[in-house]
Amino acid sequence: MMREDGTFARVGAGRERARRPRIGRSRALALAGALLLGAGSLDTAAREALTGDQIRGLITGNTLEGSYLAKRLVMVFYADGVVRGSMGLSGSDSGTWEIEGDTYCNEWVTYFGGVRRCYRWIPEGDAYLLDNVDAYKIQPIKGRIVAGKPKGY
Repeated sequence: MMREDGTFARVGAGRERARRPRIGRSRALALAGALLLGAGSLDTAAREALTGDQIRGLITGNTLEGSYLAKRLVMVFYADGVVRGSMGLSGSDSGTWEIEGDTYCNEWVTYFGGVRRCYRWIPEGDAYLLDNVDAYKIQPIKGRIVAGKPKGY
């Protein structure tokens, strides 16, 4: 905009500039991480999960070999609803499993705080992503189904 003296004034000069809120680097990283985790949840929600009957047929009498929080995880599913397994170097544990609708639920004696957890089973190539559906979500479990039980189970 040209002034009366022939010089140009900056557009918006004389008005109060709106201040953008400043957030620290750690808050910005936390926000970005939360957005990415949320995007991952939307991604898994869009993928087709197995039905309860498919899950039951897949796991009964078989073993899931995978990982949880970068620890090796083994889960052996018995036909009577017992699950036995090991996670990392923390020793073994046992609990119960059942199918409720189209979700798999388990409750370990000590793993996951002994709290009952439920998951959708989402195929990913020759593996599965166990996407937690509880109100207090935990990280997904990833693994492959191996026929039968490992030695010692």
